[in-house]
Amino acid sequence: MTKKKFFFQGAVLTVVSLFLRITNMGYRSYLSQHIGSQGMGLYQLILSIFMLTVTLSTSGISLAVTRMVTASMTAEKGTTARSVVAKCFGFCLSISLCIALCLFFTADMAADIFLGNKAAAPCLRILGIGLPFMSMCTCMKGYFLAVDESLSTAASDALEQILTIAATVFFFWRFAPQGIEAACLAAMAASTLGEAASFSASWYAYRRSIRKNTPAKQRKSQGVLRGLAHIALPCTLSSAARSLLNTGENLLIPRELQKYGLDYSASLSQYGLLQGMAMPMLYFPSSFLTSFASLLIPKIARERELSHKNAVAYISGRAVQAALAFGMFFSALFMAFGDSWGNAFYHSESPGDYLRVLAPLVPLTYLDVVVDSLLKGLDEQFNSMKYNFTDSFIRVVLVLCLLRFFGMESYVCILFFSTIFNAALSLHRLMKVSHLRISLLRHLLLPLSCAVGAVGTCRFLLSGLSAGGFLQVMTETLLSGALFMGAYFTMDRWLMGQKSRKEG
Repeated sequence: MTKKKFFFQGAVLTVVSLFLRITNMGYRSYLSQHIGSQGMGLYQLILSIFMLTVTLSTSGISLAVTRMVTASMTAEKGTTARSVVAKCFGFCLSISLCIALCLFFTADMAADIFLGNKAAAPCLRILGIGLPFMSMCTCMKGYFLAVDESLSTAASDALEQILTIAATVFFFWRFAPQGIEAACLAAMAASTLGEAASFSASWYAYRRSIRKNTPAKQRKSQGVLRGLAHIALPCTLSSAARSLLNTGENLLIPRELQKYGLDYSASLSQYGLLQGMAMPMLYFPSSFLTSFASLLIPKIARERELSHKNAVAYISGRAVQAALAFGMFFSALFMAFGDSWGNAFYHSESPGDYLRVLAPLVPLTYLDVVVDSLLKGLDEQFNSMKYNFTDSFIRVVLVLCLLRFFGMESYVCILFFSTIFNAALSLHRLMKVSHLRISLLRHLLLPLSCAVGAVGTCRFLLSGLSAGGFLQVMTETLLSGALFMGAYFTMDRWLMGQKSRKEG
């Protein structure tokens, strides 16, 4: 992929990702107004169980397909690409159908035991119908990444989001579901419709692409299952273990809060405020990073295959620098204007209060998105598995030990420990395998000082502004961002010039 094409695709994917995040935030805001924080808590718990089945059906497949199709295109001119993807399709369909059937027949037991609400079982059943569609889409996503056609995935994701939101609004308008369980069922049914539409769009794009990018004369691929075992299995084990622990953690939080002294409704409400409302706001800006991070996997994998060590170190360094700068800016922004975000998205300051408390975690959270992609491209998925599993296991233990005695405040402390622990291990491994060097001045002090200065200046300039809603959030973000970029890029170029003169 040329540099120009890389940045073009990254820019388009960022726009689409931003659209998806904005509409998802609007969607959650719409849901919260209809079902409240208690309903958002139940909605998030249902998704926690479902995401475990999604992980088992899809984890590692996209990376495996990307790596194997890239190898076929590079070494065999695509003569085995169709066979590789077809065998991965068969594997995905078999696994996802088995898991969907298990979810369908155990939904009553899962809802009763894990959710404490047997009326939520239909939500799990209807979500299970979408598992095969999701698994096949994941396979095609890996293919599109390998042949530099990520825009096809972006288009299908956008279609899924639009249809899901439209169907949810229609169901709420047409049937006016009573009770949080019925409302969640309407939202889950809309989600399954969106997944089916996304699969249809991706399949159409895949059929056109495979004819264009591969020769008519094809050969059967060898070692696909071995490749899946080597690449996808560590990711699957890692993601499954982490997803299992995360699901357990999410299910434990309301129960432990009840032991702390809250009733069922209050515990669900507290959980919904943090996980269902505040955390999506915290992750919202990362849409700017995730698109470029996904494109880094095949790019750095090619450089590694060609033994271009300097290129690997350069790409890693620039990616880490961008992630830290981006994260520090939004960390400062959330600390200064968290209340504006809470009011804009949820018409409440409570989610904004959580956002301000969690703001210091943003640089490490966003850094982890980039570092994880770099490690996958460098064939380090097994080490990522170890770090993620250890992190999740410690979190579950801490939830069991602390929440019943100290309440939600202790969970915030657990999040701080967990984020620092995981980021430190992952970054250390990346520095070792890529020969990346972290500069205290360029990577840390420069973006931190620029972020604090830019946001502080913006807060002073807008001290009399009371526009409210999204207009105020956009004004604060755009002005702070303009000040930050102007100061950061100017100082970064100056430091690079100073370094060049010293070396010269």
